[in-house]
Amino acid sequence: MGPGSKLLLLLAASSLAACVSMSSSGEPTALMRVTGTEVSSGQLRALGNELAIRIPAIIETSGDRMLARTEDPLLRRRALSWKIEGTAAFHQALFRPDALGAAVETYALSVQVEDWVKGPGGQRYFGDLQPILLEGAEQIRREIESHAQAVQKDPENARAIRERVTTWAHENPIDENMSNRPSLHGILVRLAANQNLSLTDAFAGITANVADLQTRMDVYAWTLPKVARWQAELAAIELASADPGKLAVATLQRADALLARVDDLGSPESIRQLSAAATSSLRNERVAVMGDIDRQRREVQDALSREREAILGNIDAQRIATLADIDKKMAYGFDRAEQIRIHTLVDVEGILARMLWRVAAAVAGLMLIGGLVVYALLRARARLPSG
Repeated sequence: MGPGSKLLLLLAASSLAACVSMSSSGEPTALMRVTGTEVSSGQLRALGNELAIRIPAIIETSGDRMLARTEDPLLRRRALSWKIEGTAAFHQALFRPDALGAAVETYALSVQVEDWVKGPGGQRYFGDLQPILLEGAEQIRREIESHAQAVQKDPENARAIRERVTTWAHENPIDENMSNRPSLHGILVRLAANQNLSLTDAFAGITANVADLQTRMDVYAWTLPKVARWQAELAAIELASADPGKLAVATLQRADALLARVDDLGSPESIRQLSAAATSSLRNERVAVMGDIDRQRREVQDALSREREAILGNIDAQRIATLADIDKKMAYGFDRAEQIRIHTLVDVEGILARMLWRVAAAVAGLMLIGGLVVYALLRARARLPSG
């Protein structure tokens, strides 16, 4: 690998890391806000991660029960298709980028599956073993409702959304090919109606974070070996039921086509075209990576500018609040000083009044005593004999 290729891979890895690290984790999406969903995006995502393991386990159990009850190659093939198609369909629904959209689509899919299994289509497809699959479909729907009730905060809003989704699911049936089910955009448009919100706005800026990617990798690591085994069993059944003559002719035709393709790829013209395509692809990838890096650089600069403005605004608000608090405390101090001055003057006046009363009482007492002394002297003098 040349230096240019190494640099390209390094830039691509840096771009991916930046995209993942800057993704949202628990903020409510625009669709969640307009529908009044009070459950956080993180709670819905945790619910989806748990159901991503629980629902495939129910599908696998019901499919295994059907396999244990029949030796008919056609029914066994359909039981394996039930496990493969059901696991893929529910994983696709549960791993939508928008948490509320994933919850809505998962519940809608459970209702559609239950309608199909218990209807004429399920009867024709599964025959006498239809009750086994119907029990599994009903258990899936109950499991989703039970998990949803555990995290819902507004039962009225949750019931309204569930009724809309159920009505839409009844109006849009599916068959055994679950991957070709109707698009969910219709019900999402209904949920976002009268809110001036388009689907582009509803899902704008939604990306997977590191925890979501790690959970998906764990789920896939647990599921893919089983799906591969089911695919191998399905291929074995189809191979055993195939006509040997037709199989041999088809094998020879595929071998001949493969040899022709190898000869075509080994020609000088094909090599030149492959080289030109590789060069063009690398050039386009380089332009895309550089453009993405430049976009992320602008986003980081914008974010830093907004943070700086927010910090300055916060500092100014704190300064104003501090000055207002100082003014309030000074006014309170002045009021307290005035109250103390008034109380001091009142106390001094009271002390002076009490002192004046005491002095007046003392003077009056002295005068009274002096009067009594003069009176006593006059009486004593009057008693003396004249002469």
